[in-house]
Amino acid sequence: MTIGNDVNQIEISSLSKIRGQGRVTDLLKVNLDAHFQSRQTNSKPAAFGPVLLCGPSGTGKTLVAKALHAELGNIHLIETNGEMLASPNELICILLSANEHTTIFIDECQGMNSRSQHILLTALSEGVLYLPGRYKSKGDKTIPLEPFTLLMATTHEYYLQDALRNRIRIYCRFEHYRLEDLVDIIRQRASALKWAVESEQVLVEIANRSKKTPRIALNRNLQQCWYVCSAKGKNIIGMEDVNEAFKLLQIDELGLDELERRYLRILQENGPTALNVISSKLALPGQTIKTVLEPFFLQEGLIQKNKCSLREITVLGDEHIRNCTI
Repeated sequence: MTIGNDVNQIEISSLSKIRGQGRVTDLLKVNLDAHFQSRQTNSKPAAFGPVLLCGPSGTGKTLVAKALHAELGNIHLIETNGEMLASPNELICILLSANEHTTIFIDECQGMNSRSQHILLTALSEGVLYLPGRYKSKGDKTIPLEPFTLLMATTHEYYLQDALRNRIRIYCRFEHYRLEDLVDIIRQRASALKWAVESEQVLVEIANRSKKTPRIALNRNLQQCWYVCSAKGKNIIGMEDVNEAFKLLQIDELGLDELERRYLRILQENGPTALNVISSKLALPGQTIKTVLEPFFLQEGLIQKNKCSLREITVLGDEHIRNCTI
């Protein structure tokens, strides 16, 4: 029996294998069925999509995109991200190389600048590429494009231009996961890797400390628990391995790390606090705090904002810090 070493060495190639996000997978399955039906009845069926996958980081958007590419049976997968397409030339090269057997997946697509977004919009709506001035020759101002599959993922869909966003045919919104779904995801991955677990409680504890996010549950929590287990020469993850792993990572019962607990202690010690003060004390940019740390705090009711947008710790947040054992 071959035992895996890395949670990322398992690839999911079917939407039926995706756990959680039932609304997303159900929507995509219906559209896939309609697309394959169109292939049988039309000599030149339209390309699938375009698809926009939007939601918090780590909730499986990339996983679903790759599974969708496999379901479509496309030959070529071009993966990129919005920051890499800040130069229109990069996007132009990708569009010219694509054909009906190509899936273009743009992660963090909100990073594209307005020029690149406009080029992409024209490619989708008109099926052509308008050449920049220096590339034009007499009578040759546009290049027709072959149909291609476009998948885009974003954490901030409203950073996209309205025209481009409204061009999307399939709009999938991801949400944070329920505990039961996370347990199922961890069990599925551990089973695929041949990592045995001592009890169901092991899976529940790993899921509880993942902040409702599969990426954290697998890449950080499950992987570290396996490292602790295998370092002892064992092949079954037990509760003692789980507890030791989270102690090494300094991850508490809610999945918070030391930096996140420092944030809560600042509010606990100082009362209502402005974002710039928190930023200074943590030595982190304010935007990072707003987009990375605070969404989970607000969602779990650990902090709140008053009328002046000052951050305040709640009773729940205060209790957590006082009772934290890490």
